[in-house]
Parts: sequence; C-alpha cells; structure tokens
Amino acid sequence: MARIGLALGGGGIVGSAHIGVLSALEEAGIQIDCIAGCSAGAIVAALYAYGYSPKEMMQIVPKISKRYLDYDSSTFLKKLINRNTQVLGLVKGKKLRNLIAELTNGAKIADVKMPIALLGVDLKQARQVIFTAQSLANCREEDTISDIALADAVQASFSIPVLFKPVIYKERVLVDGGLMNNCPIATAKSMGADKVIAVDLIFAEPTSKPFSSLLSILMRTISINLFVQEKQLMRDADLVLRPELHSIGLLDFTKMQTCMEAGYECARQQMKEIKEIIAN
Repeated sequence: MARIGLALGGGGIVGSAHIGVLSALEEAGIQIDCIAGCSAGAIVAALYAYGYSPKEMMQIVPKISKRYLDYDSSTFLKKLINRNTQVLGLVKGKKLRNLIAELTNGAKIADVKMPIALLGVDLKQARQVIFTAQSLANCREEDTISDIALADAVQASFSIPVLFKPVIYKERVLVDGGLMNNCPIATAKSMGADKVIAVDLIFAEPTSKPFSSLLSILMRTISINLFVQEKQLMRDADLVLRPELHSIGLLDFTKMQTCMEAGYECARQQMKEIKEIIAN
C-alpha cells in the first residue's frame, strides 16, 4: 500500500489552514504515514506528530495571539546606550517556543508518534538543515539534527530572519527553513513517501495596500521571494492544495479560524482527486 506523505509549507498565520486540511483528511479516512513541515507548517506538523488530533489543535492554535510575540525591547534600549550591543531580531521567539515545549512535554524530536522532519537553515554553513530522527534517502548525515528538543526544532524552523532572533544550537546559527525551501516535498519523499500531498500557502498578487512600516515591507519581500521559489518546488508534489487565503497577512492573528475553515474546504473539494492519486 502506498505511503502517504504530507508537506506543510510556511506562511505565518495562514499556516493554521494546515489544521483544516488535516481535519478533512482524517474525516475521509486517509492515513498520513509521514509529515514534513517548515515554519508555520512546522508548528502544526510537530503537534500532529506528537499526537494531537486536528480537533484538539483547532482548540489550541487559535489561542496563540500577539502576546506570544515577545519583542526584544531590552536589547533595543541597550542599543540606544551602547552601539556595540547586538540586535539579532525584533522578536525573541521564546514565548512561542515555550508554548510548544509545554504542549509536547519537552519531548525530543525522536519521541513523537509518527515520522516527522522539520526544515531550518544554518546561516554559517549556508545549508539546509533537517530536524528528524528518521533515516533519509539522499541526505548527508551532517545535514540532519536528531538530538534536539521538538520545541527547539520548531523555533528554528519558524525564525524568520530579522523578524525573529536566530536559534543558536551547538555552534549553528539556525533560522527559518523557508529561506531555502518553504515546502518540504522532497524531504517527505526522502522519508519514504510514495505520494506527497503539499499544502502551498504563499500568494503574491498585486496589492493596493500602503507599506507603512519596515515590518510591512519585510513581510511583502518574504512573500514575493517564497512565491517565486515555490513555483519550482511544487512540481515535485503529487498533489498541491492551495486554500484561498490571498488577503490574509502573515501576522493577522484574528483570522486563524478563517484559515482553518479555508484549509478544510480546499481539501474537501479536492478529496476525489486526493483519493484517486492515492489509489493509483
């Protein structure tokens, strides 16, 4: 029987659409054999692989709000006084990391209930890093990290450069895996998946909205870069799901419920195609 892999891409708050996709797949009786995630997709992948059901995640994830963006105000104040103070990111990322650690009881990535792989990037080596305890085909040993806490791997995977501080781990400087690969389709295949369903959440249509802050320019720049990148990446998927979430910003916490509903409807509408791909 074909092994089904799920590749969950990044996209900020719209990543909560992944939960709706998982809900629709579970409702249809489709079993996922392995899961790979990047950035926002890493959060959902980690919770699912640990053992949370889509229904449980629908209760947990909407509780994440702006209060989990722990801006590094003290460092900025020190910078005003001492120019030698280093500012590595606007947000520490520790509050969100600690939430994941609490929800997973401090589990290591090897402790989860199903095969999982999360993506990060090592800035020092300019190389993709895969957090996994699985044996991966066509992947060098030095490119994988298997002895890391699940929450630390998730934090590294969602640490968008400049917005979040990098994660320092054993002399590595780790940031968001989307810098090099925002949707880990090839990784899911390396885990042994015969068929890979990818969830693409990146859109970059023309906009009339003004760019009124440094953050808005940064978010738009990231979206454009990822949109161009994913045109190539998606060719390797057996099926791509694209929930209609064009107008939702990367940090619009108020739209989580909308995103989950969109993910569910997208997967439900393409369920016939999903089943045909799996059967064939």
